[in-house]
Amino acid sequence: MENNISVFSTYEALLEELKELNAETQNKVISDEPDAFITQNINFFTKSFMITLCAYLESFLKDITMTIIDNTNQKLANSKITHNLVKWSILKKKELGELNDNDLLFEDLTIKITKKELDEFISGSPYKTEKLFKKIGIKLYEDIVYKEQKEKVISIVEKRNKIVHHNDSASDISFSDIQTNIDTINSYMKNINSIIKAELVK
Repeated sequence: MENNISVFSTYEALLEELKELNAETQNKVISDEPDAFITQNINFFTKSFMITLCAYLESFLKDITMTIIDNTNQKLANSKITHNLVKWSILKKKELGELNDNDLLFEDLTIKITKKELDEFISGSPYKTEKLFKKIGIKLYEDIVYKEQKEKVISIVEKRNKIVHHNDSASDISFSDIQTNIDTINSYMKNINSIIKAELVK
C-alpha cells in the first residue's frame, strides 16, 4: 500500500525527468549546430511533452485517490464494522426499510473499489477532479490554492485535448511554455498531495 508521500515523490521525479528532457531538446535546437531532425519536428516534441505531462497528472490523481481508499480500508479493518448495519443505514430514505437477502454480506465492511474501476472517473480536468474528490469526501473546490491554480491547469488540459482529439499542431507552444506547464502541474500535484495528507491524518 503506497502512502501519499511516496506517490507524490514518484510523480515529482517523473516531472523532473520530463523537464530535463524538454530542456535538452530545446538546447539541441538553439545550439550553434542545431539538430536537424529536432529542428524540423519541433511540434512533434512539444505535442509529445504535453501529452506526457497530462498523462502523469492523470496517473497521479488515480494513485493518490487510491491512498484514501487503502487508508480507509485499513481503518475499517481495525474497527471491524458490520457491513450489513452500514448498508441498512445508507439505504434508508425517509424510513428504515427492509434489506433483501441478496443485499446481505456477513462480513466486515470494506471499500470494494479497485484502481481499474477508478479509470472512468479520472481526468486531468479540474472540474472532473472536483467531482471525484466529492466522492471520497473532499471539498477540493473550497481550497484556496486549488482555486488559484485551477484556470492554468484547465488551459493545459484543454490544449492537450486539442492535440489528441483535434490534431492541433501545437505551433503556439514553445519549449519554454512546456517548462512553465511542468512547473504548474508540479505545484498543482503538490497542493493536492497536501490536501490528501490532511485527510489521511484525520
